[in-house]
Amino acid sequence: MDQDQDFLSTPLPLPKPFAGHLAEARMPIWGLETAIAGGLSRDVLLDVAHAICIDPVETNKLVHAVVPKSSLNRRGTLTPAQGEQTERLARLFEYACRVFGDDADARAFFQRPHPELQGRRPVDAALTELGGRMVERVLDSLLFGLPV
Repeated sequence: MDQDQDFLSTPLPLPKPFAGHLAEARMPIWGLETAIAGGLSRDVLLDVAHAICIDPVETNKLVHAVVPKSSLNRRGTLTPAQGEQTERLARLFEYACRVFGDDADARAFFQRPHPELQGRRPVDAALTELGGRMVERVLDSLLFGLPV
């Protein structure tokens, strides 16, 4: 039990788009979960979308894939499910940046259809939990030199 509590208390580095919006650049897992459950600011989603997409049209598509346009204009915070999607996108994009060593290459990876994702773009696959796991698996394979 003590080992589990230590794991949950270990501060995690937050993805860059989160670091500017949350009080700490590192926080325990439960702290991030609490922040998401309490309703992340919609500005976090906008920052994540801008980090992943350069093109404003693609940025808007990504934002509205997470939050419908009417809801985004009406609400100042994300629902917990929308916050989880936003966190997953930010975490996977940050992982892609580490794998490729460059934000531009990570963006290109996120925008191109990939055969291991059933021809979907990683940015689209990452919108769901299972799709996010598949994106992570592709990135793991690239990082460790495994066949993709």
